[in-house]
Amino acid sequence: MNQLIPWSFIRERTRLSWSEAALGYHKQWLGWNGAVELACDRLSEGEDGPLVVELAGLSKAEAHCVGELLDKLAASPETDDASSSNTKWLYLRLAWLFENREAVDDALEEVETIYADFDYPEDVAPFVRYMPVTDGYDPSAHSPAENQARLIANWKSYLERKAASYRTTSD
Repeated sequence: MNQLIPWSFIRERTRLSWSEAALGYHKQWLGWNGAVELACDRLSEGEDGPLVVELAGLSKAEAHCVGELLDKLAASPETDDASSSNTKWLYLRLAWLFENREAVDDALEEVETIYADFDYPEDVAPFVRYMPVTDGYDPSAHSPAENQARLIANWKSYLERKAASYRTTSD
């Protein structure tokens, strides 16, 4: 599945700091145009530093400058740290996959890949097929379809919990 997440999807769910945007851009989860749209959003909110203005004005031909500008913007003092950035991107990637799960051959296999990419976070384990069940559920007493539906429900529950914590303050 394409790892790029559209800016419109991200904007609806959370607010990215510059360091989070830089991480997403360098990991190829946020495209150059998403970074430009983020800068445009920040300009409309009143953030008018020269780097933000420069990023907001980039064209596709200048896309090669996005990473450097994001890195400079990320170097400014902020309150987020690498672990919170990773956790937010984990949520965004899983939310994007969940919303588009019908477009992939095996969405739960994609979940397993993301789970590994993020160093096996404990709160994702309940919807990873190969992880042992810890809540008393007995997969052998259910059909494969029921077991898959349970994993999808656990995934949805995770996303709902995370969505509440990442919701933008302007909601």
